[in-house]
Amino acid sequence: MTNSEQTIAAKEFAEYWKDKGYEKGESQKFWLSLLSKVYGIKEPEKFIIFEDQEPHIDHTSFIDGNIPTTHVLIEQKSINKDLRQAIKQSDGTLLNPFQQAKRYASELPYSQRPRWIVTCNFKSFLVYDMEKPTRRTRRNIIREFRERILQTRIFS
Repeated sequence: MTNSEQTIAAKEFAEYWKDKGYEKGESQKFWLSLLSKVYGIKEPEKFIIFEDQEPHIDHTSFIDGNIPTTHVLIEQKSINKDLRQAIKQSDGTLLNPFQQAKRYASELPYSQRPRWIVTCNFKSFLVYDMEKPTRRTRRNIIREFRERILQTRIFS
C-alpha cells in the first residue's frame, strides 16, 4: 500500500467511523477495519487477539485487543468515554483506561508484555510507549487521522 493509498483509506475510515462507537458491539469491527483497510494487513483476524481473558486478575477481566507481533495492548472504550477519566472496575477500583491496561500488562508473562499501550474511544487514540511511561502520549483524533496515519506505524 502506497502512502497515497493509505491516506485515502484513512480518510474513508475516519468518515465511516465518525459517528459510531459502541464498545461491546463495534470494537472488533473497528480494529479489523483499521488494520486491513488503513494498514493493509491481510487477514487481520490472525494478527490481533480480542477479548483475551486475563486469569491472573479475576474471572471478569479481558484484554480488549492484543497484537503480539508488534507488542501492542489495546484498551477500547465507547465513543463518549473520556480516556483520561477513571472508570469503576469490576473489583470496585477506579482506574482510567491506561491504568486498566497497565494492570492487565503487569499480569502478563514478561515476554508477552506490551511495548505500546493504546487506549481508544473510536474518536481518539492515546498511545503510550512503555519504554518511556512517564512521557506525554501521542493523541490521534480520528478526524485528523488521515494526516497522522504515517506517524502511527506501531500497528504494522
